[in-house]
Amino acid sequence: MEIIKIGFIGIVGILLAVPLKSYKAEYGIYIGLAVCLIIFSYAVQYFVGILSAMGELRKYLENNYSYLTVLLKAVGATYACEFCAGICKDAGYGGIAGQVEMLGKLYILLAGMPVLLLLLENIQAIAG
Repeated sequence: MEIIKIGFIGIVGILLAVPLKSYKAEYGIYIGLAVCLIIFSYAVQYFVGILSAMGELRKYLENNYSYLTVLLKAVGATYACEFCAGICKDAGYGGIAGQVEMLGKLYILLAGMPVLLLLLENIQAIAG
């Protein structure tokens, strides 16, 4: 039921922003930003639930939390970059949105490097 409410908030925001964009473009952007922040506040509530579930996963990782850290960094970076890129696209700055998305991809690649290096070390140790 919560997702339906969030969907309606988005639709109402669009229905308010589109007519105002033709009248004064900055008002449409402000409404879009406000709706994004409202939806972001709902997302933070879900993220808290995910963090508690991650606490349960820590029990199974046997004191090796680096994988969980990489996963959280990747998810957080993905969400933050998509959020910022969406706002940039709505404001008409597609070039900046593309750069934000590219930076997010590079950050995720960098965050995953320790896991890749550990995997290669394990393969090398097994192969001899």
